[in-house]
Formats: sequence, structure tokens, C-alpha cells
Amino acid sequence: MIHIKIRDIAVSQGYYISDHIKNKKIISEKAQGNVVVEEIVDKSEKYSSIRYNWQNTIMLSLDAIQELFFKTDLSGADMDMIVLSSQLPEYVTPATSVKIHNAIGGKKECICYDVNSNGCGMTLAFDQISKYMSVSSNIKRALLIGCDYIDMNKNNLGDAACAVILERTEDECGVYDSLSLVRTEDNDGYHFPYGGFSNLLMIKEGADFKFSFVGKKAHIMDVAEESIYEILSRNNLGINDINMFCFSQNNREGLERIRERLYIDAVNSPYIGDIYGDTGTSSPFIALYEMWENQQIKRGDYFILCAFGSGTQTITLLCKF
Repeated sequence: MIHIKIRDIAVSQGYYISDHIKNKKIISEKAQGNVVVEEIVDKSEKYSSIRYNWQNTIMLSLDAIQELFFKTDLSGADMDMIVLSSQLPEYVTPATSVKIHNAIGGKKECICYDVNSNGCGMTLAFDQISKYMSVSSNIKRALLIGCDYIDMNKNNLGDAACAVILERTEDECGVYDSLSLVRTEDNDGYHFPYGGFSNLLMIKEGADFKFSFVGKKAHIMDVAEESIYEILSRNNLGINDINMFCFSQNNREGLERIRERLYIDAVNSPYIGDIYGDTGTSSPFIALYEMWENQQIKRGDYFILCAFGSGTQTITLLCKF
């Protein structure tokens, strides 16, 4: 087995309004010529909001990458592969990962691609990269970024980027097993763009460029329980052998029900949605980042990443840090 190590992790947080201030009037400003006003007014008043005009998938990603390079003393020229996971990348042509490659001074011999599997994307990409590196001796180090900048004031959605450096190592660590489960009963519940990309050029009003949220109740807890027990069983492990469970941060109530059904302690299954919001593709890795920064996970610990993609797909990885 070729071992792939998480060298380090960094996060760039975008804009998120926590529940306790959603109904208060707030005014924030961004310096450096990008002064922007954010106003959130009481429910009885009209809602208005102007976002920071410097934020997008590329800028949030570069902010996290800069912090990561500072922590590791590496640069873009050290990366053999650059992968971006995003539901709404800033560009689809050229790939946003190529834009990032250019911005960080990536070398000529480098693999760049974008991946989208909704909330599962970054976890799926971690598995893909690990397997690619295990069969390609010339790929020694990879940069994985997860970033969703959705710019929507809906539920607890948050904007953030998470950057991770993966590298080949002799240490006993990496992805040990993976499992993907797909349930199609909610396949038609969430749509973006609402009318599909084939009708994109027919949109005349900005209000028509929207999400469709009419989903049925997917059995996320059932799938999470099934996938975790299956992956533990085939590796002869139990719940108590896992030091950390990092789930998608859809909502606190859902995570609490998963904890109850799987008998997982809260300290071993962090909820960070009240700090970052639900950041989509990057949320399991941001949970891992918080645990690493707070020294709640150490080298050699088993951990599980369990990510949910729009109620239809669940990706579960058994890993060692």
C-alpha cells in the first residue's frame, strides 16, 4: 500500500451570519478600497445585503492556499497535482483549478482538474487523488481545495475554502477504505440552474437564475449508519476504534441524531456549523481542520470522513491521520 499523508490543512472563512445575530442590524466594512456595507434588518423590515466584492471561489481558495504554503514552507511549484472541488466554481472554462495554478506559480508538468459531487466532492476527490498517487510514481504531492461560494442567505449556508496538501510518505497513514452509496429517491429534489444549463442563455431576469429546493426527505441517517458500519466491519474495526468522525455540517439536529444512533460522543464528532455555517463540499475537512488545530486528533489516529451530496449520495472514507 502506498501511504498518502495529510501534510497540513488551512481554511479561509467567507461571510456567515450566525443565528443569534440574524435579526439584528449589522454594518461591516472591508478596507483596501473594497468598502462594503452589510445590512441585516429585523424580520418586520425589508432585507438588504451587499457582499464583499472581493469574494469568489478563486479568491477564497487563494487565501486558504497562501496560509497553507506559509504553514508548510511550500509553493505552487512543489505541487504535482491541483484539484478543486466546488459546486459553483468561478469559471468552467478554463477550469478554475487552472486559474489557481496560474495564480500560485504552478509548474508546467502538473495535473489540474475541477470536480463537482455537491457536498461529497472534496471527500471524493481525496479518495481519487490518493488512488491516483498510489499508481503514479511521478505524483508525489497534491494540492486539494474545497470551496463553495454560493452567496445565498438561506438556512445556514456559509462560504469558505479549505486547502489540503497531500504527499507520499512511508508513514502508516492515508485512506484505508472508501464506500459510496447512492439513493435516487431524491434525485429530482434539488436543481441548479432551475431550468438546466441547456436553457441558461434563455434567462432574461436575474430572479430566474435560481435554485430549486423541493426535495423529499432523504434517509441520510440510515445511509450514514449503513455506510459507517459496513466500512468498519470489512476492516475489523468498531466505533470505539475511531478517534474522530467528520460529517457534512448540514445541521446540528441531524448530526445529533447520527451521534445517538451510532453511539458516538460529541467530542469525537465536531459540529462547526455555528462557526462557519454549512460550507458544502469543504465542511467535513473544516471539521477535521478544527480538530487538528485544537490538538484533538494526532498522527496515527483513525478518523472517518462522511459527506452527503444533496440527499442522494453518501461518501464515507476510513483514514488514518
